[in-house]
Amino acid sequence: MITILGSTGTIGINTLSVISKMKKSYPIFALTANKNTKLLFKQIKEYKPAYAVISNEADTVYLRELCKTNNIKTKILSGRHGLLYVTEHIKVKNVLSAIVGAAALEPTINAIKNSKNILLANKESLIMSGSLMVKLASKSGSHIIPVDSEHNAILQIMNTHGLQYTNNRSLIKNNINHITLTASGGPFLNFTKKQLLKVTPAEAVKHPKWKMGKKISIDSATMMNKGLEIIEASILFNLDPKQIKILIHPESIVHALVAFTDGSVISHMSKHDMRVAISYAISWPDRLKTDIQELKNIEFESLSFQKVKKNQFKCLDLCIKALKLGHNAPNVLNAANEIAVENFLENKIKFLDIPVIIDYALKNMQLIKNNSLKSILSCDQQTRKQVSDYIKNKWK
Repeated sequence: MITILGSTGTIGINTLSVISKMKKSYPIFALTANKNTKLLFKQIKEYKPAYAVISNEADTVYLRELCKTNNIKTKILSGRHGLLYVTEHIKVKNVLSAIVGAAALEPTINAIKNSKNILLANKESLIMSGSLMVKLASKSGSHIIPVDSEHNAILQIMNTHGLQYTNNRSLIKNNINHITLTASGGPFLNFTKKQLLKVTPAEAVKHPKWKMGKKISIDSATMMNKGLEIIEASILFNLDPKQIKILIHPESIVHALVAFTDGSVISHMSKHDMRVAISYAISWPDRLKTDIQELKNIEFESLSFQKVKKNQFKCLDLCIKALKLGHNAPNVLNAANEIAVENFLENKIKFLDIPVIIDYALKNMQLIKNNSLKSILSCDQQTRKQVSDYIKNKWK
């Protein structure tokens, strides 16, 4: 059985779509959402989970009444305790972590401690916790299966070529020279600085290839998302920063390349459809038959790749800096970025202010080890307050 954290988001919706088309029954234990009661209730009616979790207590009462009126037996829980319950229950085998941002950290860690397999679509929780999440997974026997298309592609290449994904990650490091993650470049790839100064939130959320939520769309536009993926790859696959490379690939057909120590380079290609990664994560280490179209020969005729230029993407550079600093630097980077993006979406700062704010946070942080959930959450909250105060004082 599976618990889907963030079932009303893009990843959650696509996961339910994949499950609906599976020939083999794949029962859903719980669905969770933040505020979207309308869509969550629609999902409850269709998939009939044992439990559903909503953030707000008032929304819990509302959903309970709807379920009672419609004779639906799904139990409605709320808030933090509800999330913890549906991630640790004995009946749950897999937990899809697709809640946006830092809110996913505690329930994901809880699922790992309870030996669940994690279908990880929320990169922020891994980045915040650093090696702690991987260490806990190794201890509990939990497997972390990435849903990000690039990391999922790397996983597929490894499994296909004899490197079964286990928590003994030294096997991976000893056989891989480096990996390459691809990036579409976002909607502003060829913009000048003058053009970037005028970018609006409405323009920034329009990704050229993927349909995503607002926050991740902004991260893609700044290339923060690709920087976070570098950190994620380093943690997941036990790689040094110098072993992770980036190529701009506007067509978004090649999702990743793995260069092995024998000189071979293997790529993963597919339609830019997140259901490819989701279906593999659900069925891992096997494969599901899906209705996703395979690539046609004509689509290979005009594949293009560009190196990332020095200082081309400030947010990408800041991610690499944070990875090299280590300790809690990625945690600080993530918290600062979330606050900066939030303020940009509210038109309180400009697009080019986002990396300025993140740089400020990294320069003014105290380096400490991320050795417990408590210290991680404390660092996250302190950074958010510091950055919020900085924005209020500088952008009055």
